[in-house]
Amino acid sequence: MANVTINSLSETASGSLTSSHFFVIDNGSGTTKLAALSAAIKTITTLGSAGAGVVKSFALGVLSQRDIVGGTGITVAQNTNDLTLSVTQGDININNLAGIGSFDLSAASNSSSAFLSTVNLAANVGSTVLPVANGGTGRSSLTANSLVVGGSSLGSVVLDADLELAVGTSSGPAMKTLVGGSNIAITQDNSANTLTFALVKGNFIETGDTPTLGNTVLAEATVDKILTSGTKAVTQSSSITSSVTCNGSAGVITLVSSTVAATTVHNFTLENTEITANSVIMLTLQNPTSADEDNVHVSLQSVSAGRAVINIANNTSTQATAQVRKIHFIVMN
Repeated sequence: MANVTINSLSETASGSLTSSHFFVIDNGSGTTKLAALSAAIKTITTLGSAGAGVVKSFALGVLSQRDIVGGTGITVAQNTNDLTLSVTQGDININNLAGIGSFDLSAASNSSSAFLSTVNLAANVGSTVLPVANGGTGRSSLTANSLVVGGSSLGSVVLDADLELAVGTSSGPAMKTLVGGSNIAITQDNSANTLTFALVKGNFIETGDTPTLGNTVLAEATVDKILTSGTKAVTQSSSITSSVTCNGSAGVITLVSSTVAATTVHNFTLENTEITANSVIMLTLQNPTSADEDNVHVSLQSVSAGRAVINIANNTSTQATAQVRKIHFIVMN
């Protein structure tokens, strides 16, 4: 082959190069060789089958590559030997992740923020009954007009009639009907939200009543005062031993003014239709002065049906002066 100088070669456009073209290689020692041009461009292979390739295209003498460009929330930084992809967390919007068949949040971290700010129990929970342990009722429905009763699942006590109350029983809350007892009436006024308990007239005493109780037995009674049917009064006629008649449950006997000798006992009879053989009679001596209040005393000598014998005694060694004394009495049967 004759020597060829570079400036005597004709130029072929790169787009027209084919596998029939060759390189002329001179090794500097007088040996000239030919190399196929196709051997200068080796095969470029993309490993893997998914995703987008970095190499756009290649041909003889031409290699086209793609730029790696960041999108919304993603930044691409070029380093000496590598590329760094950075994600801006606030720019990621799950609603914009169109085309994703499934997005498993169970593998994501939710330590700083919630994926749901609210929960729609109808849409998010569905038809499954939410148990009490998880904040639910454990019931798909509750009976109308009922009180809720707690437990592993909520129960109810129905209150749908007048005079019904919820009360505790050995087996738990239950509905009971309020019933009036003997001579007690109960009325319910729903408009006024009241229950009224009333005693039947004749079985209780009101202020201003004047009942006749007849023979009434009281085991124990506390009273402010005792009123009798009327206090009677009588005066002895002639002497301190004269009998008197004073019919009434209470009365005052005015004694004849008389001295009472030392160590002397006088007595007189009180006739009274209220007195029985079993009556209890209370006596009190009223002295007009304190001169001999410690000298003269009164006591009962005997009690029988219709009468009582009353003693007037001076147990001291000093004569009691003459005074108009009074004896107050109460007869209790």
